[in-house]
Amino acid sequence: MEGLIQVETIVRTIARNLDTGDYLNFKRINKLTYKDHLNNEFDDQYFTAKLRCLGLQRSELTNNNLVDNATITSINIFDEIKTFKEGNSLETFKIFYKTFNTYCNKLSNNNLSNFFSVKYDSDPYLQIVILQNIELYINSIRVNDFKSFTEIYNALNIYKNLFVTSCLNEMEIKYKNKEYDQVANFFKILFKANEDNVAIDFYNSKVEYPVVTDINPDTTSWDEMFLNLLFDPLRAFVNEQITLIDKLFDLNYPMVITFYENFVQQSLLNVINLLLNEEICTKDFFLEKFPQIYFKIIDKFCSTLTESRNSKLVDDKKSFRELLKNTLNVYLEPKILNYLNQSTTNFEQKLNNQFKNFQLEQKDDIIKNNLSSIGETQVSNSDSVENKNAFLNSFSKIFKLSKLSTKSTQTTSVSQLNDKLNSLVSKNFQTIKKFLNLELSFNIIQQTHDQIELFLKFKDTDSDSNLNLYINSSCENIFKILIDTLNENHIRPAFRNAIAVLENYNLDEMESIEQEKKEQSLEPLVNFAELINTGDIILQMISIFYKNEILRRKIISDDSSKEEHSNKAIFLQNNLIQAKKKLETTIDNFVANGLNIGINRLIDHIHHTFKTTQLPTDYYPGNKNELTLEIKPTLCCTKVISILDSHCFLLNGATDKGTIDVYQQEIGKRFFQTLVEHIKTQIISTEGAIFLICDMNQYYEFINKKLRQKSILPYFKALKNVGNLYLIDGKDSKELGKLIGDLSKFEGIFSQEEIYEFVQRRQDWLIVKRDVEKVMYGLGIKDCVVM
Repeated sequence: MEGLIQVETIVRTIARNLDTGDYLNFKRINKLTYKDHLNNEFDDQYFTAKLRCLGLQRSELTNNNLVDNATITSINIFDEIKTFKEGNSLETFKIFYKTFNTYCNKLSNNNLSNFFSVKYDSDPYLQIVILQNIELYINSIRVNDFKSFTEIYNALNIYKNLFVTSCLNEMEIKYKNKEYDQVANFFKILFKANEDNVAIDFYNSKVEYPVVTDINPDTTSWDEMFLNLLFDPLRAFVNEQITLIDKLFDLNYPMVITFYENFVQQSLLNVINLLLNEEICTKDFFLEKFPQIYFKIIDKFCSTLTESRNSKLVDDKKSFRELLKNTLNVYLEPKILNYLNQSTTNFEQKLNNQFKNFQLEQKDDIIKNNLSSIGETQVSNSDSVENKNAFLNSFSKIFKLSKLSTKSTQTTSVSQLNDKLNSLVSKNFQTIKKFLNLELSFNIIQQTHDQIELFLKFKDTDSDSNLNLYINSSCENIFKILIDTLNENHIRPAFRNAIAVLENYNLDEMESIEQEKKEQSLEPLVNFAELINTGDIILQMISIFYKNEILRRKIISDDSSKEEHSNKAIFLQNNLIQAKKKLETTIDNFVANGLNIGINRLIDHIHHTFKTTQLPTDYYPGNKNELTLEIKPTLCCTKVISILDSHCFLLNGATDKGTIDVYQQEIGKRFFQTLVEHIKTQIISTEGAIFLICDMNQYYEFINKKLRQKSILPYFKALKNVGNLYLIDGKDSKELGKLIGDLSKFEGIFSQEEIYEFVQRRQDWLIVKRDVEKVMYGLGIKDCVVM
């Protein structure tokens, strides 16, 4: 045996497995062995291991000599001593040993009477603190004396169970007497003892969730008073429990949301199911009443509930009310989804019915009147643009008011918008409303806005929740229904009808030239321009809606760089963009087709004016006395320019500048062709050439100063010089021939053959023909001899 203790590894192994008392005795009895094999370095290792089991960390900054041992108690020791210094582990552990050894001996010997000193005997909270500290301390015994540790640990658990049972008995008495402050103290003790489940079970056993059973949806009056009488007692119960939970659980355990979930499941859902009994409630009843019930529940059991401090343990970044709404939505999600689906279907049917009713109401009127009169409500283009811009500006502001303004402010703004709409329609679109009704379109868009606003109110604060994603998808569907329904059931029929009127417009049906004189406008084309303007307003309202409601409210994201849910967001955005583009393309195609037909009818109108108004004597005054007439444009020219002036600017403010330019340029080119053909039907004398030149100058001035389309200006400049072909006296045929041969005079617009056709309309052509041809070709045709 003596030989064994001479081996250092054996000595150290034995020493390492001795409990604290035996180790200190071994050190005192075997001083030589201690000196040779253990020494202070081993002491530090031995007690460092124990201190680490207590949760202490070694630190160079620690100086436990500064700790006043007299202030150290079994209550505060772990608060006062958290670190130890190298070489000072024995001295540090001695403090813990002296503090808890007496308790451990009592537990080991099962001597539990007078377990606590008189100082702590009357304070159960301090007692549980001591018991918890003992439990932590005995981990140092476990290191090298597992048997003693087990005995102490088991005895400690038995004592703690007795202690907890005693607390529960006291809690029962205090709770029955409604001494909730005292009950809260015992809850604090239970949480300190890590007996959270005991505290939770105690509370749950005391909560009696109210049950409502006497609701009959058939006979119940659904007014505000009824719902308040139904929900106010339930809200009072919830508020009472929230206050109690804050008192009992404080910030020790997140209980309030658990209670709220139990309340929703055991009380609130039962009430909702009774109110919306699926066996009794019709679809219309559900669509009408569910939002009313939902928002009343949000008001009573979310927005106006007492605030809870305990909720901070669930999520300190969200408000209590946000947590409550998210919790409610979890349990109400099936009904919300059902409502969204049914409401979307119902919304589409409602829109279709409104358009169908409009078509039925207007069908007879369109057939009877054929929109033959534009009335006296037409205003200038500048006023039309101002009215249109004023309306669209007000329309944009409505969306900005959706979330920030009061209800009265929103009502006032909507009323002002309606006034602007009525003014715009009455002054600018009174006639065309029989085809494309701006008031109806605006009302449909407003209904869509209201429907989306209603859907968004169901959202919770978790932006990525399945419910929120589904709500966004439903809003997207509502907006797409608006576009598709508006396109198929209103815009397409309107343009088809308007184009049909244009196609069927027949100038030959005019009663007389006198009637024509009263009507300087081609009514179907004027109406079609109004239709384009109305369509443009509708497109702009759709674009404003998309930007301010769909993107700003984040129904879909306009930032495709975001990875999360970006694929779905991009799909939704592309889906809506395609629907918008389809609507725009539809209108563009109808506009192109309608304007082409309209220009045809306009040119027919001008051609008819030439045929019925241009007198043969205008350019060939047969009586010398007529030469005393004032030199000015002919009546026909004045009327044609008036017609052009009435129709070339119809699209101003109604569509983009590119379309306006194409429209005006096409009218200019087609009018040029018609004018050329018209000149070639006239007989023009030298004296009448003056009036022809006046007319050509007048047409040129209109194109140059009024229409301002530079691309077609050379055509009319060339026509100005055509007048000179008739002004040259027949005796000066040589000069006439030179003019015909100088193509530069005609801006390169006319070939020599075309100029030759013009000159043939001279009144004296048969007289000057031979001399002119000699100049042009070097000889006359009669001079040619076949050999």
